[in-house]
Amino acid sequence: MEKSSVNKKISYQEAMNQINSILEKLNNEELDIDALSKEIKKATELITLCKQKLRTAQDEIDKLFEK
Repeated sequence: MEKSSVNKKISYQEAMNQINSILEKLNNEELDIDALSKEIKKATELITLCKQKLRTAQDEIDKLFEK
């Protein structure tokens, strides 16, 4: 099993910054084919992490409003 290249403890904002950096590299065609594959995998992991953080925040907000 391949190890994740994403630190799960980074903040949402840092994850978004990294995603934006990858998108900028893609838009500027700065990546060769080998780096492209690696960066797309990393972006996918970062997006998944952001979704998890958003779901957690939404669950916490929902619990507060239930009270």
